[in-house]
Amino acid sequence: MDILIISHKPPSPPVDGGTLATLNMCLGLAKAGNRVTVLTLSTQKHPSSLERIPDEIKALINFEFVHTNIRTTILGNLLNYIFSRRPYNIERYITINFKRLIRKVLSNEKYDIVQLEGLYLYPYIKTIRSCYKGVIALRTHNVEHHIWQKLSENESNKLKRTYFQILSHRQAQVESKISDKVDVLVAITEPDRLWFINNGFNKPSITVPAGYFPEEVRTEIEPVDFPAICYIGALDWLPNIEGLIWFINWVWPRIQAEIPEIEFHIAGRNASAELAERLMMERNIIFHGQVASSSAFLSRCPIMVVPLLSGSGIRIKIVEGMHLQRAIVATSMAVKGINLVHGEHILIADTPEEFANEVCSLIFEPDKGKRISQNAQKMAFQNYNAINLAHKLTEFYQNISG
Repeated sequence: MDILIISHKPPSPPVDGGTLATLNMCLGLAKAGNRVTVLTLSTQKHPSSLERIPDEIKALINFEFVHTNIRTTILGNLLNYIFSRRPYNIERYITINFKRLIRKVLSNEKYDIVQLEGLYLYPYIKTIRSCYKGVIALRTHNVEHHIWQKLSENESNKLKRTYFQILSHRQAQVESKISDKVDVLVAITEPDRLWFINNGFNKPSITVPAGYFPEEVRTEIEPVDFPAICYIGALDWLPNIEGLIWFINWVWPRIQAEIPEIEFHIAGRNASAELAERLMMERNIIFHGQVASSSAFLSRCPIMVVPLLSGSGIRIKIVEGMHLQRAIVATSMAVKGINLVHGEHILIADTPEEFANEVCSLIFEPDKGKRISQNAQKMAFQNYNAINLAHKLTEFYQNISG
């Protein structure tokens, strides 16, 4: 099949969970025998170009870029609030040059499927419809308004809480009307798919989780000194910041009280100066900043923590950690959409005391961590293989397009 993927941020380099989920899906579809083209914005937050993409990826996927500035401003927020009903974090991705590229590509080539990578491409549907009569699929990484709704509930600052509530309300309106705009829904988790169905989506839909390639498992990485735990996540994404600060404030001191010599290795891009300074000042915290390879970073530490308090969709970093045979401790919010059993594939904890106890148990009982991590890897190989998932999505698209 000929598949056109439209994304609001470049899949390569895969600098966060969202870009990794998109890249692995694109590579999976290409390896499943499809011709895949990606049109993407490149921004100051997620920059990329053809020169930055490895040759082995370019051999499988055609890329075209539009470079644009999506910097948020107080004036932009104010004008959006007064004159628009769209969420500002969606509207800021609208650019005339991207519309021109979409029209040019769709006018010059025939595609069986146009797949939108998330709700942020919603404003471009009208442009696509103007020159394309085929199937438009929306691949939802999250139910977006759930993220901002939860952030507003956890926010103590009244002004920020109100702003998050406005974004959540506007995104919910867009998501509840998306059935009128697209032909197919591809959800990353079953709870997300059911939300759309229960809120009016009455067209074909499927759940295809974010996958990972087993051959990317690293075995030659030199481990850090034990005991140590690690965390990785984009540090310009509010749910990640919120969860990490919660962990450092409330969980980390409890762990250190039990195991004073333990180290906490943190990797993540675009941390604010204030956050980076704090991470570098904390005792026994080693802040690596942005790392070249998430799999190499995770492979150095046997224990991975995912302290997420807000969110939706699937945490691709958990899937990656499972493939890499990490013992993972996570909140129940972090594992939503992944069918994991506490004590068998992962350890789940939602209070500081529980979270600290579970982490310490993996230090004190190495066999427990080994058993859980092996179970997790086996489960990941069986259920989150990117090529198998791409074949499933391809078959679904073939049935839809006739």
